[in-house]
Amino acid sequence: MDNCTRLILEEMASGRIPEAVEAHCEYAGELERLRAYLAALRQFTLALCQGDLSQKLETYGGPVAGSLKTLQANLRHLTWQTKQIAAGDFSQRVDFMGDFSEAFNTMVEKLDAAMTNLVNLNTRDTLTGLYNRAYFDAEFGRLDHGRDFPVSIVMADLNGLKQVNDRHGHATGDVLIKKAADILKVAVRGGDMVARIGGDEFVITLPRTGVDSANVILSRIRACIAEQGGTGPEVSLAVGAATAHYSGSMQQALTEADQRMYHDKSEYKRQAAPLSPLPT
Repeated sequence: MDNCTRLILEEMASGRIPEAVEAHCEYAGELERLRAYLAALRQFTLALCQGDLSQKLETYGGPVAGSLKTLQANLRHLTWQTKQIAAGDFSQRVDFMGDFSEAFNTMVEKLDAAMTNLVNLNTRDTLTGLYNRAYFDAEFGRLDHGRDFPVSIVMADLNGLKQVNDRHGHATGDVLIKKAADILKVAVRGGDMVARIGGDEFVITLPRTGVDSANVILSRIRACIAEQGGTGPEVSLAVGAATAHYSGSMQQALTEADQRMYHDKSEYKRQAAPLSPLPT
């Protein structure tokens, strides 16, 4: 082996890549290809370390180049997954990067839980777990401009809440509100939306539901009220329903349902006996 070749091999063995291979060296062609290969790997690796995933290593093969290409592909996919998570897709998981995968997946799970909690705080009534007024307003607008017609609306108002609060305290009143919410949740179908929009006011939206089916829901609510048991105050709800048949008619249906509910409430007040004491 000539001295030129020996020096170049020693330099490469020590981790340094020569700038060039002199033409008079023994095996100069082979050494130059090796030098160019190592230089390309170094440039590609430095780009990965700096977050540049645009570099190419197409002309080189072998296990080292193949591993670096796989790493680049994984990082590209991880970048895409991160963008999906930023857009709200918390189903993304990583399973190709060892310990990092476990840490990444734990982070995503915690983000998912935090986002779910935040959404619940913004859209759920804390006492009953039903949707709140803000969510109802958004859903109402979506339905009014959607394609789920006919849409029926049920308005419900808790009878006697003020008297219960005055006589037995707000804690007992809260029990009454939660019992009313449970009755409404049991009476509706899976795709229906129940919201608490005021202290004693509830509303249900029934997409793709005509008059007859809405009346069935009213009957279910009344049946659940009649069948209630347990201790504490009994629930009495005034209810009314109306149906919107086309886009832009939701507000009119809401008004009609509200009027029918108030008519039902007037009948309750006319017929109601004085409240009896709660069981001890």
